[in-house]
Amino acid sequence: MHNLISYFAPSDAAFADVGVPSLRGYFQRAMALNPDDLSPEHLFDVLDEVAVRRTRRFVKNHYVGDKVVINGVEKTITFPTPRVVRVDYDLDEVLPDVFDDLATALGADVSEEALNESLSAGVILADPGSVLTMARYVPSRFRIGGQTEQYEAQNAGLLRSNLLKRFESSSYAFERTVAKMITSHDRFRSALDSGLVLTGDALRGWAATDSDDIGEFIDSLDVTDGVADAADYDVTRLREAVEADRDLLARFHERVRNVRWDRDPKVNALVDELAAVSRDAEQEGVGDQDIRNKRKVLVFTYFADTADHLRRALHSLVSTDPRLGAYRDRLAVVSGSNKADRADVIIGFAPMTAGTGVEDDTYDLIITTDVLAEGVNLQQARHIINYDLPWNPMRLVQRHGRIDRIGSPHREVFMRCFFPDEDLDRLLGLEERLQRKLKQAAAAVGIGHVLPGVDPVERVITETRERIQQIRREEAVLFDDDSNAALSGEEYRRKLANAFQHRGTRDRVMALPWGSGTGMIRDGAEPGIVFCARIGDHPKPWYRYVPLNPDLTVQHVPNGDGAQVPYVVDDTLSCLAHADPRSPETSAHLPETVYQAAFDAWAAAQADIYAKWTVQTDPANLAPPIPRVMRDAAALVTEHGAFLGDAQDPLAAQLNAPYVLRIQREVRHVLNTPDTPTREKIEVLRDLATRFGLTPPPPVAPLPAIIQDDIYLVSWVGIVPAATAGTG
Repeated sequence: MHNLISYFAPSDAAFADVGVPSLRGYFQRAMALNPDDLSPEHLFDVLDEVAVRRTRRFVKNHYVGDKVVINGVEKTITFPTPRVVRVDYDLDEVLPDVFDDLATALGADVSEEALNESLSAGVILADPGSVLTMARYVPSRFRIGGQTEQYEAQNAGLLRSNLLKRFESSSYAFERTVAKMITSHDRFRSALDSGLVLTGDALRGWAATDSDDIGEFIDSLDVTDGVADAADYDVTRLREAVEADRDLLARFHERVRNVRWDRDPKVNALVDELAAVSRDAEQEGVGDQDIRNKRKVLVFTYFADTADHLRRALHSLVSTDPRLGAYRDRLAVVSGSNKADRADVIIGFAPMTAGTGVEDDTYDLIITTDVLAEGVNLQQARHIINYDLPWNPMRLVQRHGRIDRIGSPHREVFMRCFFPDEDLDRLLGLEERLQRKLKQAAAAVGIGHVLPGVDPVERVITETRERIQQIRREEAVLFDDDSNAALSGEEYRRKLANAFQHRGTRDRVMALPWGSGTGMIRDGAEPGIVFCARIGDHPKPWYRYVPLNPDLTVQHVPNGDGAQVPYVVDDTLSCLAHADPRSPETSAHLPETVYQAAFDAWAAAQADIYAKWTVQTDPANLAPPIPRVMRDAAALVTEHGAFLGDAQDPLAAQLNAPYVLRIQREVRHVLNTPDTPTREKIEVLRDLATRFGLTPPPPVAPLPAIIQDDIYLVSWVGIVPAATAGTG
């Protein structure tokens, strides 16, 4: 998203007027989160300025009876009904007796602190060779007198989690990853023999992507790693840990390398589902085209290796299994980055919705990764099969949106989800422990809370498990968008506009005095109060949410100095979501105890607003940092660009500014090109500045100084849990 925005807003300070002085810092703050923790409120302030998000539910509620034109045909806006189908398989039958040993190897029963202590003490663990220390990926643990690198500790946790997910996905994906890890460990040992330590810098780059695929990371690891002098490390212990990990990986590889697709019960379960889809299409379809549309299937997997595993299996089976005869010569695979091939397959699969309607209909079955999970219109198809456990249910929503779209020829669309039924609870429990270890690792090296208001890992996992259980029960509520309907300012603006169409409602609201408040009961909610404030004559409203303890006192959290401070959430969308009554039937209810709590909560909110405002009154706090590569380019022009004449100083000023990584990479390439004369480098920099239209951002105007009494309360709402409703 950052890269996309940079194409039309190359200045890092482009959104300073909405409280985002550094666009890069804003996205880095969000990217530092575990991907499963990241939610729209963390990016709302920028995205609401550049994007309009109208969800399925939004369109259903606000465009009733409207029509759209699809391929020249006018159609009423309607959506098909989503149906969820559970598909069970036996994980232990696929890889007998491997899961328990893998759980141990991933450190399910060993805390991150215990692992660090054992390594510091010069031993691996009481049971050496049974737990992966991840030393190859966290060499900083063994640096003499040094500290564990944050990104290494964090990404070691992500690597463990990804290894578990590939194990559940397919035996082939797991085997391929383990084989790559073994090769990577061998290269690490070779470097160690040469007196070098591969420092794991590739992990930093992988963390900055949205890739789920550990294989992509391992493929590039030894090419992009940094190196350090082994003399700075405890080489004996580092080598011992790496070799123990390598031996453990080799034992896993030996156990899974000979698993074939033709003896894979998970593949057999997929074949049975495809056969059922084909049979139902023949029975229910009317005419050849309708039958073909009803049997069109997208099979999604998180991993390219699993997609390749299924490609080999199904290419053989569609030729030998008569139940799959309709898919013969109509199977395609989409994964990786070949966009030309991808476009041909998409149109061949759904020419009526992804093309113009006149192209050849050549495919009925696509095996794909999440490269097709967004941005394509595949509603000609009726079925999606999720071959992997839905670790991130929101990915399923994205996938489902490919076929659950306006213009679908189907009354119902089907989402099949694979579940390792007997082992589901154990898998989810292990993932939960791995996520807790990730949080422990973050705390151990001082990452701490990245953002105020970020839910703890325990809550995220709990909510994810609840979603997975809903899907397991074949409930389609996730795909009806109910829980994510108000993830944009557009939803709230439309609600307000609709309410104000009633003149009496508008007049009553506008007549309320500033400082008016109310309360509402919401089942399952935590107590808290949302405030809307205005600062002097500044037109932009400021929102704050102050959570309350069960006894209705303001919650406190430790600050950087260890002191306890009020817990105040400043994410705009999070505040609006807490203040949303969710239903027109929600009635006002404000117990006296909640009313009394509002005074202390407002004091906390007002102090937080004052502190954040004050930061933006100092120009030094608003000037975004200029990356070193841009400073170096500007210095090069200043020192050696006299031949440019009057254009010298303007070019140096153009370059001496904060730009996005895409531009920094181009500039770095110019500066680091060997054997290129300095004059030629400067000329290339001038051409680059012209091509990208580089313009230094204007200085951000600081906010005027205020006192705390200049912060006025416009309105507030208390959220009252059902258990508290009768209090007071």
